[in-house]
Amino acid sequence: MSSVKIAIQGCAHGELSKVYSKVAPDTDLVLILGDFQALRSTQDYQALNVPPKYRTLGDFHSYYDGTLTAPYLTIFIGGNHENSSYLQELKYGGWVAPRIYYLGEFGSVWYRGIQIAGWSGIFNRSTFSRNDLHFERPPYRRDELVSVYHQKLSNFIKLYMMNHDLDIVMSHDWPVGIEQYGNKSKLLSLKPYFKKDIENNDLGSPLNKFLLDYLRPRYWFSAHLHVLFEARVQFKKDVVAKEKSKNSNQDEIELNMDDDQMVSAGKVNKDEIELSMDDETSNPVVNKDEINLNMDDDETTVNANEIQLDMDEPKPEKIASPLESTLYLGKPPTAKVVPPRISPIDQNTDFLALDKCGGRRAHIRQLTVTPTESHQTHPSCKDTRLHYSKRAIAINRVVESYIKSHGDAFCGIDTRSIIADPQNLILVNELMPLVEMELKKLNELNDETFVVQDTFKAEAPTVDDGSQLKFYPNSQTEEYCKKFNIVPPNLE
Repeated sequence: MSSVKIAIQGCAHGELSKVYSKVAPDTDLVLILGDFQALRSTQDYQALNVPPKYRTLGDFHSYYDGTLTAPYLTIFIGGNHENSSYLQELKYGGWVAPRIYYLGEFGSVWYRGIQIAGWSGIFNRSTFSRNDLHFERPPYRRDELVSVYHQKLSNFIKLYMMNHDLDIVMSHDWPVGIEQYGNKSKLLSLKPYFKKDIENNDLGSPLNKFLLDYLRPRYWFSAHLHVLFEARVQFKKDVVAKEKSKNSNQDEIELNMDDDQMVSAGKVNKDEIELSMDDETSNPVVNKDEINLNMDDDETTVNANEIQLDMDEPKPEKIASPLESTLYLGKPPTAKVVPPRISPIDQNTDFLALDKCGGRRAHIRQLTVTPTESHQTHPSCKDTRLHYSKRAIAINRVVESYIKSHGDAFCGIDTRSIIADPQNLILVNELMPLVEMELKKLNELNDETFVVQDTFKAEAPTVDDGSQLKFYPNSQTEEYCKKFNIVPPNLE
C-alpha cells in the first residue's frame, strides 16, 4: 500500500501562496489548521474578526476567481480569524475554491485510505455554557462576529460519536494539558506568558482533551497559539471494572479521564515519524510587540443560585429520518454510561502544533502516512479523490434531526457539567444506536455515492460593491443535504 505525503500548515492568515511555496514538490495533500481566511473580496471584511487596521485581503480571492489554481489538494478547518460568512454557507464542508476543501464545522473525509476528521473554531466557556439555538447570521452584530466561531455543543457531540480508528484529527486550539506530554520547559521559554494558563489548566480546550483521550487518533494536529510544539501521548489500555453498580450498564467500558491514563513520552521518536522541516525549523523569536488577535473572553461568572433548566423531554415522537428510515427519539437515559469504542484503541497519539505562516517561523511540516491494515480495503485507496465518511454523514443526520425535533430539550442540557466532565453528556447514549442504524443503511449504497464531487461554483461576487454583507446560499450545501437527507442550515 502506497504512503501519502502530507504537508501540515499552522495558521495561514490568508497567505496561501506563501504556504504553497514552502510545500515539497512531491506532496500529495496539504492540511491547514485554521485561520485560513477565505476572503473573496473586501466585502468579506464584515465577517472577519480582525481590527480594521490589521485587515488584509490576502491572496485566496485569486484562487476563488480562478486566476490561480491550488498546486496541491488542500483540506482546512476554521479558526477564530475567518471569513465566517463563507464558512457558514458550507456548514457541512465543501470546496471553497478548486482543489481547496473546507472540512466543515465538523467533518470527516477519506483520502487514499487515510481518514481525517476535525472541527472548526475555538472553545469559549461562556458561549458553550449558554448553549442556545441562536444562529449567527450576516450582517453580524459585534458579539456575533465573535461567537460565530465558538464551538457549539452539537459539533462536540458529532466528533464525540466518531469513536473509531481515526488516522488524523484536526483542531484549531490545543487539548488542555497537552503541554505535560512534550517539552514544557522549551514551550515556556518561547511563550513565558503561557505559565499562568498552564497553572490554571486553561491552556487549550477541555473538550479537546476529552476527545483526544476518547478517540485516540494516530495523529492530532493543532495551531492557534503560534508556536511549534510536539508531544506523544501513550494510552494505557482501558480496564473493565470487575464490579458495577446496580444502575450501570454491564457492558460499559470504564474511561478514566484522569491524567494518569495518559503517559508522557516526551519528544516524538524521529525514527518512527518523519517530520522533516524545511528551513522553517529554527525557533521563532518571541515578539513582545506582536498584536494578539485573540479577542475572546473565556471567563464567565457562574451564579450559584441559578436555576438549572429542566432537562425533561416531551413525550417521545417519531420523526422521518433520511433514506426513509425512522428515528425514535425518546427521553434520554439517566444513567451515566460512556459508549464503548467500536474498535478498542490502545495506540499512541502523536500531537503536533505549528506556528503561523511567515518569516522563519516553524509553520509547516512534512509527514508520510501509510494506511493501517484495516483501512487498506477502503474504496478511497483506489483513486485520488476525497470520499465522505459514511459515519460522519450518519452522525449529521441523527444530530441535526434530533435538534430540529427536540430543540427545547437540547437547550436544557447542562453544558457546564459537560465542561467539567464530558462523560456527563448522556444524550450520546440515545443517539449512538441511531447513528449505527443510519450507518447500516448507508453501507448498502454504492461506493461512488460517497465520492466528494468537484462541484465548486463561485456563488458570491469577487468585487466589493460597498453593500452590506449578506448570505449567499451555496449549491454544494444544498446538494449535500438533498443527497443525504440532512437538515439544511437556516441562515436566511
